[in-house]
Amino acid sequence: MQFVYEAMSADGRTLCDRLEAGDHAAAASSLRERGLVVLRLEAAGEAEADGQAGLARSWLQRFGNKLTTRDLVLLTRQMKMLLEAGAPLVPALEATEEQTAKPFVRAIIRRLRERVEEGDSLCKALEAEGPIFDPVFRGMVAAGEATASLPQVFGRLCELAQLQLKTRKLVTGALLYPAILSVLLAVVVCVLLFFVVPRFKVLFVSMNSPLPALTEFLFGASEFATENWPYLAGALVALIVGVVLCFRLPQPRRWVDEVLLRVPLIGRLMSRLIFARVVRIWAAMLRCHVPLLEAIRQSREAVTNAAFLRLIAQVEESVSSGGRMGHALAAARIADPVIVSAIKTGEDNGRLAEATDFVSTWLDEDNANAVQHVTRLAEPAMLAVMGVVVGFVAMALFVPLFDLAGMAG
Repeated sequence: MQFVYEAMSADGRTLCDRLEAGDHAAAASSLRERGLVVLRLEAAGEAEADGQAGLARSWLQRFGNKLTTRDLVLLTRQMKMLLEAGAPLVPALEATEEQTAKPFVRAIIRRLRERVEEGDSLCKALEAEGPIFDPVFRGMVAAGEATASLPQVFGRLCELAQLQLKTRKLVTGALLYPAILSVLLAVVVCVLLFFVVPRFKVLFVSMNSPLPALTEFLFGASEFATENWPYLAGALVALIVGVVLCFRLPQPRRWVDEVLLRVPLIGRLMSRLIFARVVRIWAAMLRCHVPLLEAIRQSREAVTNAAFLRLIAQVEESVSSGGRMGHALAAARIADPVIVSAIKTGEDNGRLAEATDFVSTWLDEDNANAVQHVTRLAEPAMLAVMGVVVGFVAMALFVPLFDLAGMAG
């Protein structure tokens, strides 16, 4: 039997290939014997069928309509309310479909309802939608169906989506003001170099008076920008393309992710935000009776940072080999020692779900304070940079004017 796999080697390279094995367990064992950390492993026929079935929806989701986090909040909240009120699954889906305003989301719910009416489980109906519903969502629904706890599962999915939306708003709000100041600074510099400084240069040249070195430097910068603006614009476009490629191509992306996590203050905050999301998923899935190893495996879908993804893969490898989660986290150095100790204690007492739930809540509150702290530091720093730039230009332009006025007097 042929399998398609994606695995990570000891040196951090991601490998994608095929192998022959008797079954899924034998294929996974073969890869581990070669020193590889398995990221994805599935039968070749299933992988190709899933890829073809989900291709159109993937392109539609990327370039057309998209199921947003807000849509997930509304969907899960409605399903939780209806199922807790005692409604069967199909009528609950039908009522949710009728109450949904967006045609794209309503079409998704209609397809789910039709498949369930035809005898499929809700989990299989979700899988048929391809990448629209991530593996975490599908895994928790599958656990809810297996344990007859779908209302509670949809409640936890709603909480998960709400926390994700809250974190996204927090980070976006923190970045918004510095981004606006950066754009204003760029506009001010362009206006000064291309419009204001050239007019002062004409004035000073007509007076034929000696200029300070600061003014000469400013005139030289303005002249260079005015004469070479097409090349500067091209360099800016090339820089933007290079940054995009660094985040798209695997090897540059891995290097960028490693660097970002090592940046003072920002790297630590980014690491804590990513880990908080991962622990939140672990807590939600464990409370829905999803096995620990499956919860760790599915949480990789919520991570895009390549360096952090490798750390989670190491934790999964350790737990799958019979190790303890707390020791694996400590070895991978993902979290602070106090967090690792809390998870170890919960694991030792058989209350890992409660421990991860407590840790995720604590991390969310602590991260919110940290983001606000970074924002408070960034705002005066950006204002100081703007002040320095404007002050430099003012000194370079007005000092010669004062000298001329003094000579005239």
